[in-house]
Formats: sequence, structure tokens, C-alpha cells
Amino acid sequence: MIWRASGMVNDQSNTYQNDLFAESNHTSPNKREWKSTQDSIAHHGIAFEIFNQGVVIIGKSGVGKSELGLELIDRGHRLICDDLVSGQLINQEIILSAPQSFGIGFMEIRGIGFVDIGRFYGMQALCQQQRLALVIELVDNSMLDIVNKDRLMQLISEVDVLGVKIPLYKLPIGANRNLPVLVELIVKYATSREIGYDSHNFFIEEQSKMIEQDNQ
Repeated sequence: MIWRASGMVNDQSNTYQNDLFAESNHTSPNKREWKSTQDSIAHHGIAFEIFNQGVVIIGKSGVGKSELGLELIDRGHRLICDDLVSGQLINQEIILSAPQSFGIGFMEIRGIGFVDIGRFYGMQALCQQQRLALVIELVDNSMLDIVNKDRLMQLISEVDVLGVKIPLYKLPIGANRNLPVLVELIVKYATSREIGYDSHNFFIEEQSKMIEQDNQ
């Protein structure tokens, strides 16, 4: 099964298209493999409830997903599952869920080992299930070079998950970037877009109106 992503730069949906996630018999560092059935999916990543929204964070191995996850937990957000993210199609929504048996509430932190989040941070730091609202992909900081050439460009696209369109936000990582704050901002921004207000487009439209008025 292949998920396709349609790129959107200022809501131009035909800007680019590429296969983001593919189930394959071949392993590749550039392909993230999803296992799927007719109404369920599984993928390596980490899932959280952030501001009552189900968020999956993905990225290549060693990029820092678990460390980012710990910072999000420390900021009051709740872990759904780590490493293997599972979801099920229910009433045209993708419902993320925690493991039903062994492994619930554990995170692997390189150099430390497996950490029991419920024991160390309290059971309030865990979430059993939540609707998938968006996916955030941690990408190389070089993506910022592309954005710097076009300051109006947004690293936003969408993926088709079992027939459900899910927003995908690419988040460039870097030593001087406050990733937990940026993840929170992305969730707030995505939630706002979902209910009909896109601050980016609003600013551009209002600026264009002002320029037109000045030219009259």
C-alpha cells in the first residue's frame, strides 16, 4: 500500500507529489515501511496527544524523536505509544491507540534504555487513544535553505491514510531550534486551519489588499 502526499505551498496543491510511505519487501533508509490491513496501519514513530489532538512524529532513526517526546511529556502532553504507532479506521477517522498488552507506556532512550513513563511521570502522562489529526516529520536542517529562498513557502502537505486525508508538516531540526515549542505551534496552527482560519494565508491576503489600496 502506498500513501501519496500532495505538496502545498500557499495552498497550491499541485506543487509536488511523491510517495512518502510505502510498504515494501526491500529496506531502504529513505523509505519508511508501513504495515497495513484493510482498516488498520502500523508505522515506526511516536504518537502523542497534544492539545487534545492525536499527533504522530516520524523521522529517520536517531533523529531525536524520543528525546523530543520526553520534552513534550515534561510540558504536560501525553504519550500514546512509542516506536510502533498503530491506528485503526473507525467511522472515517484514524484512531491511534496504545499497545493492549506488554509495552504500554515505555519509551526507549538511547544510552539509558527503556523508560517507564507511567512510573516516572505519572499515569496522567499516558493516553489510551486519540484521533489522528496530523503527522509531523522531522527533517534535515538543510530544508531551511529551501524556505529561505522563498519566505512564503510552507513545508505542508497531506497524506492519504486509509482514505483519510491527514495534514503532514515537515519540521527542520537544528541545534538552535526549540523543537517542543515548534511542535506545539504546529499543532495550534493545524487546529486553526482545520476550523477554517489560516493565519499565513490571511496575512498574505490582507497585505495584498493593502498594497492594492496604496497603488490606487
